[in-house]
Amino acid sequence: MALSPVIIFEPGKHDYLIPAFAFIHEDCVETDYTLATFHPPFHHKDPCTPDERVLKYWQNNAAKAADEEKVIFMQMVGGELAGYVALGSQACETGPFRGSVEKLLVSPRYRRMGIAKRLMAKLEEVALSRGTTLLSLDTEAGSPAEGIYPRLGYTRLGAIPRYGVSPKDRRLVDEVFFYKDLRSI
Repeated sequence: MALSPVIIFEPGKHDYLIPAFAFIHEDCVETDYTLATFHPPFHHKDPCTPDERVLKYWQNNAAKAADEEKVIFMQMVGGELAGYVALGSQACETGPFRGSVEKLLVSPRYRRMGIAKRLMAKLEEVALSRGTTLLSLDTEAGSPAEGIYPRLGYTRLGAIPRYGVSPKDRRLVDEVFFYKDLRSI
């Protein structure tokens, strides 16, 4: 299946996708126990409405995109949201060239199609065009994502032990931090 180009979330134009962002977020937490802000169980008023906590989180992200504090990249497949990642900007005078990679999540239905790689390539392209040359991110130690980032040129900085509470079994898990200097590619 040919993938369409990665697109940037446009507030107003793409607001109808906010529930889809929330459902993918929930799906990744429930399927992989991804350490991604929320713990299951997720509560739905009806099958078409995501959990209020997750929906509010994505409504806030859309508001940050409208305020240009964040750029959200989306991969669509056949008109359906398949995955996304966000570029957070630094609001400081001493590091205006720094940015953070946030919430790289791909729906379990669309994995192994190169979507994460495509999303990250577009994020880096846009980051460079905006003068953001140093990216940082974090992910749970031992997660599938930990293996993705080195293949994309990110350098492992280190880990913080017992950083987050696992959605799987509530045990404390380690978090691994990475960075990439886009000036050196």
